[in-house]
Amino acid sequence: MITKKTMANINKLLYGNKSYQFGVKKEKRTLGIRDKQILYRNANKRCENPACKKEIDFDEMQTGHKTAYSKNGKTTLKNSVCLCYRCNKLQGTDSWETFLRKQGIKLKKKLKYTSVKPKNKKSQSSGLFENIKIKQPNIRDLF
Repeated sequence: MITKKTMANINKLLYGNKSYQFGVKKEKRTLGIRDKQILYRNANKRCENPACKKEIDFDEMQTGHKTAYSKNGKTTLKNSVCLCYRCNKLQGTDSWETFLRKQGIKLKKKLKYTSVKPKNKKSQSSGLFENIKIKQPNIRDLF
């Protein structure tokens, strides 16, 4: 009879310190066919590497991760890029930003969100509707 402790030891030997268990599905590593079609269409049937821009067939397309799967990157459309075989191999496990930087492509700076603060104390009040009074109807008049 195999106990939980024995199973834990087997898992540790097979998978190291990762907490995989027999019978438990691991996170998916590749996109489904529909997601690949969406990615391919959004990329206009071209490699998304700005240095390449090669036109590729759907069968030739490879899905690259912006953050590598091996570095805890999720397999989602948001984290995926449409690449040709050559660019996917060049990227390896580098992040998308690092890959582009190595090719000499400058990235656009990310926008920082700032909050708008009022200049004076008067504008801190409730605003335009401060002086408007709403008359409520008498309840007896409603029935």
